Amino acid sequence: RCANNKRTIFGSCVFLLIVILLVADFLLERRVTEAPLPILGTIQPFKLSDTLNRIFDSDQLKNKVWVVDFFFTSCGGICPVMTKNMAALHRSYRLNDEVEFVSISVNPENDTPRVLEEYAKRYKADLKKWHFLTGPRERITDVALRNFKIGSVDEPVFHSAFFVLVDQNGQIRGYYDGTQDNEIQQLFKDLASLLSQKK
Repeated sequence: RCANNKRTIFGSCVFLLIVILLVADFLLERRVTEAPLPILGTIQPFKLSDTLNRIFDSDQLKNKVWVVDFFFTSCGGICPVMTKNMAALHRSYRLNDEVEFVSISVNPENDTPRVLEEYAKRYKADLKKWHFLTGPRERITDVALRNFKIGSVDEPVFHSAFFVLVDQNGQIRGYYDGTQDNEIQQLFKDLASLLSQKK
């Protein structure tokens, strides 16, 4: 009986130790997962034109969490994939008033407000929450380089695949390849994380 009791006690101790280790591992992983996102820059105010040819002031995005990308409507390469993924994000947060989306054309000579409006319809965009913007090329280049740190002076933004996540304070919190499913999934998680921190 003593031997049986010792085996039972030893087995219980081993089981308890395994449970403690699993709980500790879970809590540590949770702490790492919930670590705040880095602050990678601060957006300076900018003004462009929307699909109704009205001035869109970035101040309209104050206290919102938002995602921005740079594209052009006639792009046959990465842009359709990026816009499809942005549309998926848009659908997921369509009923959330704290989240908005911005797509800025890098081909303003072609992408007039009317062209952007037709493009937005193809993706069933709610233009109150997903803003398609254009403007003078110099201003768009400045916004891309100075604010979002995307592109270069020699070849500004034309082939950028990045989505940029911006928090309610106008701070950049992440860059994500808008053509890669795993990066889009990470963006979903990080966006949700920012919203939970906001609350």
